[in-house]
Amino acid sequence: MSIFADWPWLLPAIAGAIALIMLMIRFPKVWLGLFLVALPFFLTDTGKGVSVSESISGGLFTGTIILWMLWRMALNPRPLIRGWTDFLLIFFIVAAFANIIVAKLNSIELFGWAVDWSYFLLMLYYFPFRDVFGENEKSFRQFLGLAAVSSSLMALYSAYSFKQRMAENMIYAYQITASRSATLGPIFLLSICICVVIIFNSKWKTKFLTSFVVILNVAALVLTFTRTLWVLVFACTLIAMFFMKLKQNIRLVTATIALSTITIMTFYAINPKVAEVAINLVQSRFTSSSQLSGGDRSFETRIIEVNNAWRKVKEAPLGGNGLRARFVTWAPIEQWHNSTSFVHIGYVGIIHKLGFPTAFILFAVLIGFSIRSLFAALQSRHPSAPPLARSLAVGVLAFIPAMYVNIFMAGIFDQRYGNVMFAFIFASIAMSEEFIRRARAEHQKHLLQ
Repeated sequence: MSIFADWPWLLPAIAGAIALIMLMIRFPKVWLGLFLVALPFFLTDTGKGVSVSESISGGLFTGTIILWMLWRMALNPRPLIRGWTDFLLIFFIVAAFANIIVAKLNSIELFGWAVDWSYFLLMLYYFPFRDVFGENEKSFRQFLGLAAVSSSLMALYSAYSFKQRMAENMIYAYQITASRSATLGPIFLLSICICVVIIFNSKWKTKFLTSFVVILNVAALVLTFTRTLWVLVFACTLIAMFFMKLKQNIRLVTATIALSTITIMTFYAINPKVAEVAINLVQSRFTSSSQLSGGDRSFETRIIEVNNAWRKVKEAPLGGNGLRARFVTWAPIEQWHNSTSFVHIGYVGIIHKLGFPTAFILFAVLIGFSIRSLFAALQSRHPSAPPLARSLAVGVLAFIPAMYVNIFMAGIFDQRYGNVMFAFIFASIAMSEEFIRRARAEHQKHLLQ
């Protein structure tokens, strides 16, 4: 009994693990649904280090996905790996595990290394998403519904956190941006890309619910005060418009202008002073981009950081320096030398930690799924394509360029939200192309009869 007195969280953790394993085997949809609903808590940083709650939730989520993979390969006769992208994804995670040797040689603390490597395991949720929710159209709709609930909860949680930080820290109006958090910004953008297309390919009830999800995610995206994501909203929407009909595009542009005008006018009517401050903050975020030297400290930080990381890359180009490997860089904002393992430019960051060969395996996975996404979106233009599958294919393709930009800006490979987002993207591509293929085959069969 003393062990439970020393670690009071151990008994709930064991109970949670048993419950999740039972759900994973008996009710996999419930297991995956709990995972999606828990994401707002799981993906949000709680501060420095790894807390007990993060350790428990991370252990439960990564442990059950490993068990599912083993259970699936042992008992299910259907092939788990259905293409070279699937093979490379598993190969990358295995190759990344070999990095433990490099970490040991470089005296990296192995618990920290294991935490960073466990983030890669979150990408494996692609396989149960695809298998469980790709069985039929009803399951597919459930997947999209759960994803919508998850992104809405993330948006609400992000807005609540912003409000709390403002109440605790803000003294002057210009400090509003100090209360922001850009952690989940890419997920908000992905949700917007998909939902905007769904609105124009669904019935009125789905349109209404999806519009509500869009509004929540747009609001959360605005509160990130991340100008890159703001610009990408328009860029991604333009890509989606190439796959939409002319009338749909006209309605989209009209609705966007109308809603933006109404929102700004309402904002000014409720509190003109706060509205004026907010507009000025948005303008200042964009104007600082034109001052790359001495003005945009964020850009300077990234350039200095990546130069220092690249020097470490040249010292160990093949094996890397190990996950959690630190290097010293100058921080222009704080005006001090900082020892860090994080690199904002994710392409360099992953090479710095894993080396060129292993990093290129992951790059090949992303490129492979990007190509599949393009073909799925092109095939979705066929009249037989189911509306939801068409929407998901086009929405994900619209986000793909933003995904590569976000890797450049936010180093999402070693972040929990980044790897979960990859799992969702991969599963969305696989399911949409499969449903489009089935519908087209059924259409051809009907024509031949």
